[in-house]
Amino acid sequence: MPGQPTQETRTVNTELGSIPVQAFSVLRRGEALYAVAYSDFPGNFSQNPRDIDRLLAQVASGFAQGAKGRLVSQQTIRLGNFPGREIRLQLDRGLIARGRLFVVNTRLYQVVVVTGQERNLTKSIEGFFKSFRLLDNATVPQAPSPEQLNTNLKQAVCRQNWPQALQIIDQMLAIAPSPETRNQLVTYRQRIQSLANSGGNIPPASLPDCSAVQ
Repeated sequence: MPGQPTQETRTVNTELGSIPVQAFSVLRRGEALYAVAYSDFPGNFSQNPRDIDRLLAQVASGFAQGAKGRLVSQQTIRLGNFPGREIRLQLDRGLIARGRLFVVNTRLYQVVVVTGQERNLTKSIEGFFKSFRLLDNATVPQAPSPEQLNTNLKQAVCRQNWPQALQIIDQMLAIAPSPETRNQLVTYRQRIQSLANSGGNIPPASLPDCSAVQ
C-alpha cells in the first residue's frame, strides 16, 4: 500500500447471504485511491469452475453498479492456480477504476485503483497490482463454527464491545441456517447498532450470564 491504510468493515447482500467485507484503502489526493478487500464465503460455497466464473462476473457487475459506473472491459486472469478477473470501469467526472478479482478457495480478494490520472500513473498502478500475491504456503483460515460465533458474541456483548458484536453478527448472518434465524439476527443487530450509535452502556447486572466473562 502506498501509505498507511484505513480499514473499513461493511456488509454486502449476495445470493450466498450477507457477506462481511474487510477493506483497506489509501487515498493519495490528486492521484488515486488504492484499495484491497477480502470476504469469506460460507463453507458450502461451490468450487465448480463454472460457478466461480459466474461469481466473478456477478462481482464485476455489482462493483460497476455500486460505483455507478460502466463496465468497459473484463478478462480472465489467474493468481497462480487460482481464477481471477481483471476489470475496467468508466466512472463519473473522468475517473476510471481498474480492478483485479481473485477467488482463493472460499475467499474473494479485490485489488482496486480509482484515478483520473491513469496516463501519469501507469507504473504505480501496475506496481500496485503486481505487488499483490499470496504468501508461500498461505492458507485461508476456516470460518468459525456457529458455536464459536455464539461464544464470541456473548463475550463481546458482556464486554459491551458493540463494534465487535456487530462484526460477529454479520458473520452469523452469512451462515444463518433459516429465514427465521436470519430475521432474529437482523432484529438483534438493530438493537446492538442502536447501542453502538448512542455509545450506551448497560448495567452489568442486567446482562444475563456475564458474570464469568472477564
